[in-house]
Amino acid sequence: MKVPELKSQYIWVFIFLLYLVPIFFPVGAPFQMSEITVEIYKYIDKLPPGSIVVIGGSSVFAFDLESSAALIPAIRQMARRGLRVVTAPFSVEAAQFERYAIDAARVDEKYGGPWKYGRDYVLLPYMPGADAAMVSFLTDVRSAVKTDVYGTPLDQLPLMKDFRNYKDIALWVCPHWAFPMVVRYATAERGIPSVYFAQAAAYASYTPYMMMYPGKVWMTNGFLGGAQYEKLEGMRGLGHAAIDTYTLVSAAYLIFIILGNIRMIASLREEEGGS
Repeated sequence: MKVPELKSQYIWVFIFLLYLVPIFFPVGAPFQMSEITVEIYKYIDKLPPGSIVVIGGSSVFAFDLESSAALIPAIRQMARRGLRVVTAPFSVEAAQFERYAIDAARVDEKYGGPWKYGRDYVLLPYMPGADAAMVSFLTDVRSAVKTDVYGTPLDQLPLMKDFRNYKDIALWVCPHWAFPMVVRYATAERGIPSVYFAQAAAYASYTPYMMMYPGKVWMTNGFLGGAQYEKLEGMRGLGHAAIDTYTLVSAAYLIFIILGNIRMIASLREEEGGS
């Protein structure tokens, strides 16, 4: 039987389609679950309803998909559990990213979710000053910021009447690169547990923080961590789409390598037979 020739243009079209399909139709390719991701999920699930979670930090690629993969299902979990969220952006792009993540989670009542703005979540504006701004925020929220992102005075927002300083924070979630700042000022100095929804490139560098503060600091790892969190929350989103793509494309590469070798061997035999 003659093995058909594998034309490169057909191969690349096929690979391109494999990239696109999981984006719209995640197939749920298998992956290993991380014990740390499970610990994060269980910790958030056990927080008493009404607990205040801060999502904040600084430095992020505007709409970072790796951090979003875990952050979005975590926000859904928080909304389902009746937790409350305040965003704390210490860089300009962080304010946009944190708002995007909450909108993408579709937890606001305008999307049919349980959260109402001002009562269940509040978006704060960019607070300049980096480390100094964070210390000020933890010491006295109103010394760092006076209004929300829409210009509403904090005392006019029901949630903010219960949020004065670091003592009111049950958990700090960081989807940004500046996680060391969070660990230093929120966890090490004030004992606030912290979670980092890390980009894969930062995971190895910041893993030692989990060893330094066991039971206080946890991290997920890039898209894989996002897929793990999505599975725990019973949904398929960015994490599943990325892992599905990696799995399908990797399998396709192996198949094409095998077919290419079969084609090469068959061609050599045809040449030998012809001679």
